[in-house]
Order: sequence, then structure tokens, then C-alpha cells
Amino acid sequence: MRSRQQWLAVVLAVAAPLAAQSPAEAPAPEEPDFFFLAGGPYTQLRNSFQIIWANQFVRDRSGAVRTRDFIGAGRFEWGFSDRFEFDLEFGYLRPRASTGGVASVSAQGVDDTMLGARYRLLREPSFPVTLTTGPQIILPSASRRQGLGTGKTSYAWDLALARDFGGPFFLGASLNASVTPDVADLAPGSSQRFDLSGIEWGVAFLLRPLERDTSAGSHHDIHLYLEFGGGRFEEIDAGGRTRRTEVLAAPGIRYGFLTAGKTLTEIGFSVPLGLTRNAPDWGLILQVQFEAVF
Repeated sequence: MRSRQQWLAVVLAVAAPLAAQSPAEAPAPEEPDFFFLAGGPYTQLRNSFQIIWANQFVRDRSGAVRTRDFIGAGRFEWGFSDRFEFDLEFGYLRPRASTGGVASVSAQGVDDTMLGARYRLLREPSFPVTLTTGPQIILPSASRRQGLGTGKTSYAWDLALARDFGGPFFLGASLNASVTPDVADLAPGSSQRFDLSGIEWGVAFLLRPLERDTSAGSHHDIHLYLEFGGGRFEEIDAGGRTRRTEVLAAPGIRYGFLTAGKTLTEIGFSVPLGLTRNAPDWGLILQVQFEAVF
């Protein structure tokens, strides 16, 4: 039969892990997990969520044709475990184009909806890099009649990695491959159908000029970015299937504030600049993120 001292030792042994998870000492959201062109590999902690919203303004001019696009993109992430998360992406599109000063394209509506899951295969410091991957399905919520989507379901696979060198230096990269099967030709009277593929990539070089803790337990930081991104896309227009390749460079800056209660708010902006003929001339991205652990 256990003595009173033995029972007290058992109670303390059970209570110790619970005490270690007090709000003041709960796991904090991982940083940096904030990119403009590249995707981040850091899955959400168990029972935590992240909400991202980005407004992107894109400008381009090719001869007499001038385009002015607005893209509002949202992303929601939920951690089922520290390695496995659910992802949801949605958005709003408003493309505008004019030829010789006369409006030629004017549309607006919701973007396609992405549902996905990702698993963190490798994590630092046990491995040289953090590596996360998983499948995605893109549902055709965008209107093809207005030229905002294909009207078909797409399937994709996402891969993201990062390396934190400690101190001020950080490197991230991502790759996403997709296929959209059985898309009908737009040409009148045509019965052709195509399987369209796409590859998107991004690389981010990050510098941390400021990381500061406060006496109240909160944390301030500023990150500077130089990102490169782009992709190779297949599309259908009145002339059949076409291919487009884009490469952009995007300098940016971001401010993050982590409270003593382990909620993280980040805000930043980036200026993507087209490096190839098919890429937009320039743009502006304003992005906000909020992350919390329950």
C-alpha cells in the first residue's frame, strides 16, 4: 500500500506536464513563416490556426494593351498535430484590360477554391532542412464564362522547405505542380479537349535586422526579403492551348509582433517586378497574417 508521500509524488509527476503547458509557456508559433512568392514549410502546431490575407495589385503593358488586375487571396491553416495540417485557400479576382485606351476586358468574381493537407517530413535541427509536402484539390468556383477559371477540377502536389542558418540569415523555397484534365477548347465548333499542367516555384532569401524581446514577454521583429518566383502555365484561348512562362523578383519587408500569450500578428508589403516578357511589369502585395495556439 502506498504511503502519503508516495501518492503525493505521483500527483506531482502527473501535474508537472500540465503546468508546463500554461499559457505563458505554451509553444509559440514558428517564425519565419511569412513569404510573398514562396510557400513556407512550417505546419501549424496542434490545435492552432493561421489566417492569411493578401491584396495584390498587378500592372502590365504590352504594346497598346494595358492590364490592371486586382487579386484578393485568403488562406486558412489548422494544425491537427505539430506535423499535419489542413489548408484552405480562396480569393477574389478583378482583371481589367484596355486596348488603345478602350476597355477590352472587365470581369470580377470569386477565384477557384483549394483544399489541401500537408505533412512535415523533416524538421530542424534533427535534419539539415525543414521539409513539408502534401496533396491539393482545386475546386472550380471561378467563372469560366468571365474568363476567371477553367471550370474544371485541378489536382496538385505542394512541396516546401527551409533552412534557418541561425542569427540573421534564413532561406526558403517551394514548388507546386498541378494538372487540370479534360478542359474544352474555346474555339467555336471545336470538340478538342486538353489536359493542362502548371508548375509554380519560389525562393526566398531573408534577413533579420531586428529581433527584440520586451520585459512584458512579447517580441518584436522586422524581416527583409528578396524573393524570386514564377512558373510555367498552360492555358486555352481561342487559338487552342498556349504556354506562358513567368519569372519575377520581389523585394519586401515585414513586421511581426508576438504577444506574451503566444499570438502572432504579421504585416508586410512586397513589390514584385517582372523579369521575363510574359511576366507582369510590376505589382504591389499587401499581406496580413494572424496566428494563435489554443
